[in-house]
Amino acid sequence: MTMINRLKKLIVLAIMLLIVAICSGCIRENMDDLFRLPEPSREYIELQKIIDEIRQAGAVYSAPSAGSYRQSVQLRDISGDGVNEAIAFFNDYGENPLKIYIFQNIDGKYKTAAVIEGSGTGIESIAYTDMDSDGWSEVIVGWKIPDLKMLKIYSLKDYQAATIATTDYTAYTIADIDMNGRDDVIAARHSSTDNTGSVDILSIDEAGETVKVSERLSNGIESILKLTTGQLSDKSRALFVEGGYKKDGMITDVFILENGKLKCISMNDDGVSAHMARSTRVYCRDINNDGVMEIPIPRELPTQSETAYRVLDWYCYNKWGFRSVSLTTYHNNTDSWYLVLPPEWSVDITIRRDDSVSGERAVIFSIWNGPEAAPVDFLKMITLTGENREAKTKENNRIILRREGEIIYVAELLEGSKDWAYAPDEQYLKDSFSLIYSEWITGLIQ
Repeated sequence: MTMINRLKKLIVLAIMLLIVAICSGCIRENMDDLFRLPEPSREYIELQKIIDEIRQAGAVYSAPSAGSYRQSVQLRDISGDGVNEAIAFFNDYGENPLKIYIFQNIDGKYKTAAVIEGSGTGIESIAYTDMDSDGWSEVIVGWKIPDLKMLKIYSLKDYQAATIATTDYTAYTIADIDMNGRDDVIAARHSSTDNTGSVDILSIDEAGETVKVSERLSNGIESILKLTTGQLSDKSRALFVEGGYKKDGMITDVFILENGKLKCISMNDDGVSAHMARSTRVYCRDINNDGVMEIPIPRELPTQSETAYRVLDWYCYNKWGFRSVSLTTYHNNTDSWYLVLPPEWSVDITIRRDDSVSGERAVIFSIWNGPEAAPVDFLKMITLTGENREAKTKENNRIILRREGEIIYVAELLEGSKDWAYAPDEQYLKDSFSLIYSEWITGLIQ
């Protein structure tokens, strides 16, 4: 072998050894990176530093206890410049111990830009929205005071904290109720002494002035359960205030804001939304996904037994106060399902339960032939549980409607469906069957 060939081999070998050494080092360094804890950003360190200074002076975190924003430290672009401010909540000392700090981010460093102070036992909630379209978000704070909750709206324009509206409240929400492109703050309050209450709509007009309009709630309302905004059948927007009524019942007041005035379109001359009073607590919602809010009113079906069964007629309103039925459903709250009923069934059916078969909970729909004649069974809706539920789906040409965990929902068309003009088919049952979700019954209040 010539000297040149030996030299070439030595060079190649040296290069290979160098590559192995470099790669080994890379692997070790990459493995070290995998197990290294992530380092906080410089902005986070700067924010933590200024917060620690406040806490070292004796303040403690006091985060909002309700609403959508409950963190002790929140990031939000209040100034509208595309950079988040940091908002932190503390309980300090002095005449106004509750403090909300707004920290401005300037090139990655935070400084205190504004402080909102309040008294009371805590901060119930906070919300942010630009009510006047000037680019700066107003800050809505619910302060907890003994035996009272106080809602205050603050302007933070140019980081100058100023109170622009104040009202006591039981519940509130934020929505563009008059559809002018600017959010309004909607606050409802209840008086337990005389079982009534009122609603305030707080907004900022084009001149920058704060405007407040009010209207009372139904006489006899016992509590405020939920505030919802939604569309009416004429495409206008409304507020739906749902409250407790006559112990376990419910009532819904429907409000519109028109020409600067707040009006309850569901209330009669006695000051009660009597048509919207009901014995069950099922909340209004857009049940058929047509964009219009519907209100459920129970209707008792005829029966030959002592047990009464009800369906829900879902009513929609227009802004002139006229109402109509959008659809009818039967809700089986025990088994968490509901069925949309054809309009033709409105007066011609009766319902009963049958839980006599092990592992089957059945609801039987029958053609009503009057109080003296026997009803004719045409449909059985069955909730299957237990280990043999799969085998049970194959009995009697049953139609599988839904599988949910360890439960199977099926339907069975009975003998009475064969000659009845309004009998459902398989596709209708599949399309009209849905599950009930807990928030429809429990409700939510911001």
